[in-house]
Amino acid sequence: MQSTRIKLSGLILVLIALASAGASADEDKTLLRAREGAAALMRGQYDKAIAAYDEALAAPEIADFIEASIYSDRGIAKWRLKQTKEAIDDFNKSIQLAPDNATVYNNRGNALMDLGHPDEGVKDFDRAIALSPNYGAAYNNRGNAHATLGQYEPAFQDFRKAVELMPTSAVPFNGRGKAHSELKRYHAAVRDLTRAVTLNPKYAAAYDNRAQAYLAIAMYKEASDDATQALTLEPDQPNADLLLLRARAYAGDKKFNPALDDLNKAIELKPDLADAYIERGIVFTQTRRFDDAIGDLTRAIEIDPKNVKAYAMRASARLQAEANDDALGDVNEALQIASNDPLALRVRGNVYEALTRNDEAIADYNAALAQDPFQTESRDALQSLGQEVPPEEGQPLGPPLSGWVIKEPESGRYIASNPKYASLRVELEMFGSGKPRIVEWKQLKDALSGIGLLQYYAGDFGEGQDTSLEYVAIVDIRANKVLSIEPHSWGPAAAQWNWQAVSVVVTDPDGNANEVQLRKARKAAPAPTDFWGFEQPRTTDY
Repeated sequence: MQSTRIKLSGLILVLIALASAGASADEDKTLLRAREGAAALMRGQYDKAIAAYDEALAAPEIADFIEASIYSDRGIAKWRLKQTKEAIDDFNKSIQLAPDNATVYNNRGNALMDLGHPDEGVKDFDRAIALSPNYGAAYNNRGNAHATLGQYEPAFQDFRKAVELMPTSAVPFNGRGKAHSELKRYHAAVRDLTRAVTLNPKYAAAYDNRAQAYLAIAMYKEASDDATQALTLEPDQPNADLLLLRARAYAGDKKFNPALDDLNKAIELKPDLADAYIERGIVFTQTRRFDDAIGDLTRAIEIDPKNVKAYAMRASARLQAEANDDALGDVNEALQIASNDPLALRVRGNVYEALTRNDEAIADYNAALAQDPFQTESRDALQSLGQEVPPEEGQPLGPPLSGWVIKEPESGRYIASNPKYASLRVELEMFGSGKPRIVEWKQLKDALSGIGLLQYYAGDFGEGQDTSLEYVAIVDIRANKVLSIEPHSWGPAAAQWNWQAVSVVVTDPDGNANEVQLRKARKAAPAPTDFWGFEQPRTTDY
């Protein structure tokens, strides 16, 4: 995540004010050197800036607040030259002289982050915010620190505040989008990251993060397009991880040759990248190059002997190469490492089927679905064996509404299902506190027949009266997939839903718009009418 980085302490303005107020000859010399340093710093001439600041600090008597500003800005110059420890020393001296300058705490916090001390960075950002409660950059940077510590909910709240304070900056939208992804709110992530690249079309990190979010919700073309954009924006910075990401997107879209090209490049850049060998092994398996697949997956295991996915996918390759006993050995090895891994359980089910050990296969498919309710392969395998697909574990969170029920198969993960649509599972994205609740279910008509709108209570930020959140999962009941999850209302503020012939543009209460394609565009079709009593198309409070 990108930070809102080191900021100047305002020394230039101080110096201009002092110069106009009149000063002694010694003071004039000090101020002259400080002005030279500030000008060099602004031009990116960091060595020259440091030299000028050194001369300014050599003066025998300097007012504390001037000396504090010089130390602060010299610290910035040193930080720019990656002299991070020396920069922190200067920030420390500045704080000793002027302990109430929020900017210096923010700058020191960023330097501490660079040295790998996010916990100490949080303390500095806390102090900066205490001194300046509307300091958007400090909220953004504290969000980065929380994210580095794996504290994604506090990170989200910080980025949320930073967005409020800096609505025209792409940086906090990128941070909030990444936090959404880490909290498995991928549709919300796409919304924020789209806003980030709208504000800054050359923001490579935001394209990278949006590609990851798209990949998580199986929007493969969008993911590969974003990864390509990120790579194009930084052509001089070869990125094996980004090539791996694009390869996964290509493979998901059945574009195996481009996927192999990217994986070959990724391995050339990082020869010990186990995940690249695994993905190339998967592509080789899909293209029936089993010997190549087994070779790559074996190499991945050599690099990472405890890699469950590598064992499971080598088992899958061996199974398809009709080496069933070897496949069973591999998948059992995977389950020795992680006994409840849903992928390994599903692959062992496949192996048991091939060995006509159907009872054991059924048990493994059921166990896989208990761990991952979205695993369509196990669901399909059970149906092909004439078995009833088990419902999600856990008790319904409330009475059914139009057949829809919500369960919590694991803590904090909520799945909505309906026996009428047996192959459809909707993972509900939650925000703030509370449990989800179905509010309404509507099916669209005419050109949008087969599209459903599942409105649900999505939590409460708990910041006062009427702060509950409602969202809508837009589902394609023919394709058994979630197209998007969009805001309905944030407290009393309603989102705007503008219906088009085959899409809808949803503008959240903050004014950020997202267009959701519902069907492929055809010749002119009448716009839908009478959804929730609204005449369409028009901009509606939704």
